[in-house]
Amino acid sequence: MAADNPNTSEVPIPPTGAERSTRSCRYCIVGCGYEVYKWPVGEEGGPSADENALGIDYPAGYGEWPSPNMHEIIQENGQEYHVLFKPDTEYPVNEGGSHSVRGGTQAQSLYSPNNEDYDDRLKQPQIRIGGDLVTVDWDTAIEAWARATEIATENGENPNGYGQKLYFYQFIENTFAGTKLCHDVIGSPNWGGHNRPALTTEVPGLVNAGLAQWSYAYEDAAEADTIVLAGADPKENQDVIFSKWINEEGDADIVFIDPRKKFTANYAENNGGIHLQVNEATDPILLNAIARHIVDQGWHDEGFIEEWVMDNRETIDEEGWYQEEFGLTPEEYYDLLDDSRYAPENAAETTGVPAEDIREAAELIAQPDADETNTLFMLEKGLIWGWSHENTGAMANLTLITGSVGRPGTGITRAGGHQEGFWTNGAEGDAIAERSTQTFDGEKVEGVTVPPNTVERVRDGEIKHWHVIGNDPARHSYATQDLRNSIRERTSGAQPQTADIDEIERAFRERIENGGMVVTHQELYPNTTTQYADILLPAKAVESGEGGDYHRWNGERRFRQYQGFMEGPSGAKEDWEIFSMMGQRLGADDMDWESSREIFNLIAEEYPGAGGDHSLEGIAPAAEANDMTPAEYMETVEEGVQQPIYEENGEVQGTPRIHAPDGEREVMDHRFHTSTGEAIFQRVDWDRVVDPDDGTTIGDVYEQLSPGEDEIWVTNGRLQHLWQNMYTHQRLEYVQKRFPQNILQLHPNDAADREIEAGDLVEIVNDDVLNIHGENTEGSFTAVAYVVDEDDAAQGQAVSEGLAYTYWLYPDQVNNDVNPAYLDPANPNPGYKYGKGRIRRLGESEVKDEMSFKPMNIAPE
Repeated sequence: MAADNPNTSEVPIPPTGAERSTRSCRYCIVGCGYEVYKWPVGEEGGPSADENALGIDYPAGYGEWPSPNMHEIIQENGQEYHVLFKPDTEYPVNEGGSHSVRGGTQAQSLYSPNNEDYDDRLKQPQIRIGGDLVTVDWDTAIEAWARATEIATENGENPNGYGQKLYFYQFIENTFAGTKLCHDVIGSPNWGGHNRPALTTEVPGLVNAGLAQWSYAYEDAAEADTIVLAGADPKENQDVIFSKWINEEGDADIVFIDPRKKFTANYAENNGGIHLQVNEATDPILLNAIARHIVDQGWHDEGFIEEWVMDNRETIDEEGWYQEEFGLTPEEYYDLLDDSRYAPENAAETTGVPAEDIREAAELIAQPDADETNTLFMLEKGLIWGWSHENTGAMANLTLITGSVGRPGTGITRAGGHQEGFWTNGAEGDAIAERSTQTFDGEKVEGVTVPPNTVERVRDGEIKHWHVIGNDPARHSYATQDLRNSIRERTSGAQPQTADIDEIERAFRERIENGGMVVTHQELYPNTTTQYADILLPAKAVESGEGGDYHRWNGERRFRQYQGFMEGPSGAKEDWEIFSMMGQRLGADDMDWESSREIFNLIAEEYPGAGGDHSLEGIAPAAEANDMTPAEYMETVEEGVQQPIYEENGEVQGTPRIHAPDGEREVMDHRFHTSTGEAIFQRVDWDRVVDPDDGTTIGDVYEQLSPGEDEIWVTNGRLQHLWQNMYTHQRLEYVQKRFPQNILQLHPNDAADREIEAGDLVEIVNDDVLNIHGENTEGSFTAVAYVVDEDDAAQGQAVSEGLAYTYWLYPDQVNNDVNPAYLDPANPNPGYKYGKGRIRRLGESEVKDEMSFKPMNIAPE
């Protein structure tokens, strides 16, 4: 390949001396393994195995032949280097070289002077001076951050003045450093993750039932007899789980629960399974109806329930306030299911799922003719971002009544989005307990202190310096049009007129004292939130291999080291390094780290999370036995190791699945995560949603969220070729050609009623966006109508009448603008899925003749 033509169809062969690094895919939760080879331009290996770094004779077969999209040329210190980013054919997750359409193109997003699509990388710190972002040096930027923090917190007297919004999904080195800064050094409880406003679980019904949110091994998808996919779609979001573990290796019947008739719905029906096309926002009724039929038929596992489910009311109440409020004994749970609304015929009226389908799904799940129930339950954002407690609790209950957990082919798990890397030093507990300004009042408990909702703290003025790292809340949050208005108002006050640090401090002080806010944004690329940033800090793209070595885990808790192999922009810094500079400036004497490896060694030795699902407890002893540091030792564990990790004979050992029966657990004292080791049924009561006299809601929330006259539901999700906020994909031309604008899938009848055709530009308007304070707002966004002709809909329309579907984070066409600001007061997960609006035609879009509007749900029969 010629160095000046990186887009040729040829891929150079790495020479034997090429540097090799182990990586996992930067995108989804599956965590496929990759090998990265780096070598100087001008050198090339030969086709014989002994002439190249791959050790392969070429030509070769599938999985061993890298594509052009796996290659890029980067530049460091004036030298050009080839980089080959190829699937690891030996890695257990994607053995044989499987990869997703996203993972196979990771090389295309590497920072490179040849890559014009990515020339907007943030490369130097900036401060907004006189309304414009102006380049400054790092010392000035960190000092400006520190002075903003000191003003906002009144020199530490009021830590709540500082708020942080940090990714959950990154690496433990960076999240450890960021949370330490927030909770330990500053002492603020005001912390939110990238996808939710508070430090709370996404699956409260699972966690408070004593279940792990990542309990299975991927091989369980191949060994299951039935797989329940509720609000989850591995085909769209976890490609290799679907293609390798479900389709290729497995033979399970799929119960697919989703409002849309997607590819996976048709795949399920074409292969012995069933699609339950549930009406939007009625999942708890459907799941309870399935559970009721299982119990009515005597298909529930009474032996498992008697041994492993807590049946003493006093013991449940002693577990904690959440269990006291929502926990049920088995008898109380059966009484709940006896409510007439959960009878299949009655449930059918609300959910839209025929009673006979409810009964068929119950039989597939409970498997009454089998010796053991081998059902795997998978859930994700379709349930999580709705009635979060009710939906996740109902799935937990189904798992428990069938006893299908802890054995091969069973379990309950989130399907997942990103890989996980959240780690803390424990200071968050004291910060929240001592300083949170948010409480919960329920039917049984009152005045319980809960983690604060940081988005509301931004709106109400408690947060005066908002530090946003690696995410885009002006686009990612709920009711974002209203949020942007709030941020705009609170950042529009006094601004520095020069880069003199005293002038910067003067302006920040004046703004904050007048009710305003300072925003610091720490990012790779500019995004919506950047428009409001006062301080902009450029970070290294460590997910792409810039900087040092890092660690995180995938959807089966496989923990692995990601090895850095390139520098990235010289003016950018790794996030931990930025946090270190900030902490030291505020007086911390224990954040003077020299590398990411030093932080990992600290975590493994002093904060290993002993005893938990993600415990790293075995790493330090294994490293010591081999006369290595923990980071050095993990470099040798190329296949990763499943958490919780323990040590045996000087080597780390993994845990394939959580909740194994007694005698099969190596490191966990209790089978389920409660004081007794027994699980707890959850109260999943539709009255919490619809009963205006409940006291724990703001009235009939379901009615308030439901579409009114001339409105339809507007739900959202991902598309296989796109990823999250499209922070890489919006810069790739071949992706843009497929989806040059956001889409809105409409049923032909809904489109015809509004005189809309495929390719028209439409506006979605919700002038009644529910607000948790009763102060409803409005929001809108535009999209291209995606209407499939009835003649082309060979396997049905993807959306039913009264339902529209859109991509949830498309730049500048933001679905979250119409999504409600209602959050469950017990656990503030936003109802991102429950948008609504009026749809009106604006005219023909610019891309009407460029896009295909063929069905995307055709599955092989």
